[in-house]
Amino acid sequence: MKKYKIDMKYKFPDNFLWGTAISAFQTEMGTSEDSISNASDWYVWTHDKDIIRKGLVSGDLPENGDGFWDLYRTDIDNAVSLNNNSIRLSLDWARIFRKQTFDVPSNIETEAGEIVDVQIPGSGLTLLDKLSDHRAIDHYKDIFEYARKRGLKVLLTVYHWPLPIWLHDPVNCHKDINNCVRKGWIDSRIIVEFAKYVEYVSKQFSEYVDIWETINEPEIISSQGYVFGNTAGFPPGLSDMGLGFTALKNLALANSIATKILKRNDPGKQVGVGINPAYYEAYSEDPASKMLAGYMKYLNNHWFLNAAVLGSFDTDMDGNEDVHINAITPPDYIGIDYYQRLIVKYNGNGENFSLSNLEFMPCHNCTDFMWDIYPSGMRHVLRDNYGTYHKPIYILENGIADANDAKRSSFIIDHLKELWASINEDKLPVKGYFHWTLMDNYEWARGFSMRFGLYEVDYNTKKRIKRRSADVYARICKENGLDDTE
Repeated sequence: MKKYKIDMKYKFPDNFLWGTAISAFQTEMGTSEDSISNASDWYVWTHDKDIIRKGLVSGDLPENGDGFWDLYRTDIDNAVSLNNNSIRLSLDWARIFRKQTFDVPSNIETEAGEIVDVQIPGSGLTLLDKLSDHRAIDHYKDIFEYARKRGLKVLLTVYHWPLPIWLHDPVNCHKDINNCVRKGWIDSRIIVEFAKYVEYVSKQFSEYVDIWETINEPEIISSQGYVFGNTAGFPPGLSDMGLGFTALKNLALANSIATKILKRNDPGKQVGVGINPAYYEAYSEDPASKMLAGYMKYLNNHWFLNAAVLGSFDTDMDGNEDVHINAITPPDYIGIDYYQRLIVKYNGNGENFSLSNLEFMPCHNCTDFMWDIYPSGMRHVLRDNYGTYHKPIYILENGIADANDAKRSSFIIDHLKELWASINEDKLPVKGYFHWTLMDNYEWARGFSMRFGLYEVDYNTKKRIKRRSADVYARICKENGLDDTE
């Protein structure tokens, strides 16, 4: 094992947040009956025999997972042992509202035909309280209170992908999107229901939360479910560019309204949104490949934020603003989930430039997920993001699928050196780093096969086993800095 000398050559700012991140659906289930959350689209999707038979999902079942719902004290204690001063957690919308909220009254404001604000009257809040699962609410409070008791700031993600099944019927939408009733993010009704959910949880959890994140990776929800869904395996598993950007538009509007609500109900707290930008590189100097790489960067790294931060909506995806919405409430910060470089090749004949001619080239330095490890890409992404939007940044996810823990230590060190350069040389206001992830979890369509954790999880016994890379990260967090390896 290499020894890592840390003598503060790469010192991070005072009050820098060091943490790990987990999500509710990926970790909560696996122990008691109470831990099971079975009323979401993701739960139904991962259990459907036809979806499993098609190979869209692994066949692994989330109820065999980590059991964080019951073992949260162990996991939070492990985070503390890593010398973390913060932790990123999330809520499960389908656990809190198993019952539909369509009948809850609301007052809706529009601009340019789009929903831009939703307010819930007192009678609506009373009804939301009756519809919510109070046992789940109380248990989340216990989790957050324990984290704070152990000295961790809580960054809470309000929405990390699963939808209540009463909002999204993924299997029937996969079979027939035109005739399914519960269409999820492509139905604008979801914007109002999301606002009701945010209104309620903001009032329930504000005293426990230090920093809010509205939505995790909205562009992944839309692209992996609606554009590349036939290979990515995200519900509803479709391949329709138009539907993908209908979903993304609704996510941008919902995010703005959620930001309004959180700032109204919990003033003084930071409210942000997290995206998953990749570093896009053209395969060659071929103009078509360079153009396609630039277009993919625009679609994935900028389309959503142009809408969510600037109020600029490009409805035909040609790179130009078509609709400007003045009532958009921008986030206080932008969360960056950085994982990989994507090398883009144009494989057409030059006559029809479209995404059908897109090819992603194989990774060079590969993770178990076959993602391309490229630490300097993080610095490029951060410069590009801040130069465009001028918002403080948190790294909310950065990690590696590495079951043997062979590359994770160098992955952490190399990325943190690039992050240090972003802060100290590029003068970017990066306020914290949350490693993905604390312990192995349920990696969505891939099930338990991808091991991202600083702690290994034995899914038979639920035992957490510290990986060697965890000690490297713990020393960095303790020293608030790092140096070269020896």
